[in-house]
Amino acid sequence: MNSLRNTLIASTFALVAVSAAQADPAAGAYKLAIGASATCPITLAADGTTAYAADCAQGGHVARWQAKFNGVELKTASGETVAILKGKDGSYAGTRVADGRSLTLSADSSAIASTH
Repeated sequence: MNSLRNTLIASTFALVAVSAAQADPAAGAYKLAIGASATCPITLAADGTTAYAADCAQGGHVARWQAKFNGVELKTASGETVAILKGKDGSYAGTRVADGRSLTLSADSSAIASTH
C-alpha cells in the first residue's frame, strides 16, 4: 500500500514539473486598453516582462506579468498588482486594482474597451 501511494505521489510531482516547464500560452502580442482609452500594442514576453510602444501612456505601469490558473496578472516593476485578468478566447479582461477601471488585453486588432 505504501509503495502504491509513493508511486502516485512521485507521478503527481513529475506531472506538475512537466506542466511547469511548458511554454506559457499567454505570452505574445496584444492590444492593451484601459477604460475608454485608445488601445496600444503590448507584448508579454515568455520571461515574464512586458514591452509596449513608447507612446503608450497606459502601459507605463505594467512592467511584468504572470500566468494564473484562469488568466493573467499584470504587475508593476516593483511587483505590485495592476490587474488580474480572466482569459476567454485568446483575450483577457478585468479591472485595474488602483481605480476599478476596466482593462482589456486583446490578441486581435479590434480591442474594444468599455468604461467602468
